[in-house]
Amino acid sequence: VVAVVGLAAAALLAHAEVKPGVDFDYMAQPQPTETPGKIEVIEFFWFGCPHCFKAEPAVEAWAKTLPKDVVFRREHILWEGRSDLEGHAKLFNTLRTMGLIDRMAQRVFDAIQVQHIELRDEKTLFDWIEHEGINRAQFEGIYKSFGMQAQMSRSAQLTTKYQIDGVPMFIVNGKYRTSPGKVDSNPKAPLGEVRASARALEVINELVAKERASMGGTTTTAPSKAKH
Repeated sequence: VVAVVGLAAAALLAHAEVKPGVDFDYMAQPQPTETPGKIEVIEFFWFGCPHCFKAEPAVEAWAKTLPKDVVFRREHILWEGRSDLEGHAKLFNTLRTMGLIDRMAQRVFDAIQVQHIELRDEKTLFDWIEHEGINRAQFEGIYKSFGMQAQMSRSAQLTTKYQIDGVPMFIVNGKYRTSPGKVDSNPKAPLGEVRASARALEVINELVAKERASMGGTTTTAPSKAKH
């Protein structure tokens, strides 16, 4: 974890030229952002994805250092026909509704990826939630609510609208997409998974700077409050 966080910090300081088709792709259909006047970065991920798990410490460290003009949030994928994603997406949406996703994201990853706890089983999930000190009745009420179906539909719609075909995937201001897999696709310079995550964050920083310049803004160093 220390190595990953260190690489994330190094990525924030690096200023390498990024190239379309190599480091990132343009969105075929640019999407509107949710926060006018801000530069939006979205991470699409899956709690059951080992690559997302390995990238998480770097992403967490990076998100805490974002300047005020950048808004970051996570979205859990929900591909059509993939019932194995539904329980994890519902868990994510419930934690986000409760304002707990920042606190709990790494714990969920650890439970699934390290401890191999089957959090898609409702009884197992609710027992685990209670063990983690979260109000079980409140969590269960939101998890099973009618409103949760609307959130699940939104997850599926976003996954389709942004044409997410792999995770983790990062979208910058509705215009650009990149990922550790994208930046590590150059056979002449294989990075390894940890370094690829750091390189992807470096690419995101450069795309953010590109957007800031196009909006007539200047670099700011004060951290923003990330929305996960």
